[in-house]
Amino acid sequence: MKKVVVVVSLILLGILLVCGVFGFAYYSLEKKNGVDAIGKEIILPDRIVYRNENGEYFEFLKDSEDYRQVLDLLKNSIGDYSESGQTVSDDEIDKIHSKSLIEFDYKTVSKNYIIPLEDNKDDKAIIKLADTGGFVCTKKLYNFSRIKKEIKEISKSKTAYNLDYKEQVSRNSLEYLDYKYKKLFKEVNYKIYQIKIEDYETYEKFYAMCDIAIDEPITKDTFNNNVVILTVSSVPKIDVKVSIGNIKYSYDNIENMNYGDTVHVLVVSKLVNTDCIYNTDLSEIKNKVYLDNSNLEYENVVENLDENIFMTNYDEFIEEYNNSSSSISEDEAKVIAHNGFKLAEKIIGNYDEVTEVISSENVRPNNLFIRNYDKPDTVYNQSVDVYVFNRCDDIGNGVEIYVDKKLGKIVGGSFFGD
Repeated sequence: MKKVVVVVSLILLGILLVCGVFGFAYYSLEKKNGVDAIGKEIILPDRIVYRNENGEYFEFLKDSEDYRQVLDLLKNSIGDYSESGQTVSDDEIDKIHSKSLIEFDYKTVSKNYIIPLEDNKDDKAIIKLADTGGFVCTKKLYNFSRIKKEIKEISKSKTAYNLDYKEQVSRNSLEYLDYKYKKLFKEVNYKIYQIKIEDYETYEKFYAMCDIAIDEPITKDTFNNNVVILTVSSVPKIDVKVSIGNIKYSYDNIENMNYGDTVHVLVVSKLVNTDCIYNTDLSEIKNKVYLDNSNLEYENVVENLDENIFMTNYDEFIEEYNNSSSSISEDEAKVIAHNGFKLAEKIIGNYDEVTEVISSENVRPNNLFIRNYDKPDTVYNQSVDVYVFNRCDDIGNGVEIYVDKKLGKIVGGSFFGD
């Protein structure tokens, strides 16, 4: 009997050892196959958002312990990275956003990465978002089950958010918005003004200012988990699409404009990146601007620059630049330069990203993006180290954007060609 017990015990021990060896070998193989793409090909995100199977969202902020844990989970689990993968349509992106996922989000521009967690069998493990749709940059994600299990565990101690949003249009048409009030808004295009409101006291001021009359009142409690985006527009119909990384507005064309202004109220979750708002489908409105006043579009653009992205005051910039020892990577500069090309598109038109050439140069900043239309060109005295982003067309017309290598600000550029 003792011999039988010993034999059985040895057999069980042997089975356990074999399983352990195979398990260790498999785990090692997965780690060996993964690449270390995060922080290299994939820029470190400003935050990570996780959506579970129940539609709850959890936010992991940069430099936090849980942020680091999620990055460690993914570090050796990414298959080969490529910038030329299969394209993914807007409809497919919408479907992925309605399921469990991990999303890398960035403050300056929505070129996010999404990692679907529902299925890992369709060769779409990591998708990089574009202005429309996106493309597959990684087909395979290793350690898939472990990632799903551990991020679910990490999120248990976090606050759960939802992505619900509510649109309302004021019943009162605003006949005239005083100029001094308009200056409080960001003018995103001709007769379209917008502002983000983060507290009830500020909302009360704009409520009176814009004579707002809506069916579901905004209260103090609204701002516990939400912000309000207020849009005053001569274009009556506004459509909104909300995702984790941005808000996209689109408009009917100028022929449908009212004599008064429409006040549009959007209540949106604080989870949403409200620093990244796109106003799209404005071609008809822009054409109307040029018919009315060929200089107005340029002036509307330069008066509303984001000071976190563009050099708006040379003296302040150069002092900060000279005292700084920081540096940014080419990939980080590429994200920033995207804002310059978007701005240039409003002024002189679009140039395809596939033509982009990047170089490192020492240049003198200029006032291309910060001068009024009737002001002379200015090239400043001190030269700085920059990444130069160049896009052009087949006949030699194009745009150059300068992004300084220390502070990561757009410090000028040029429009060239006929």
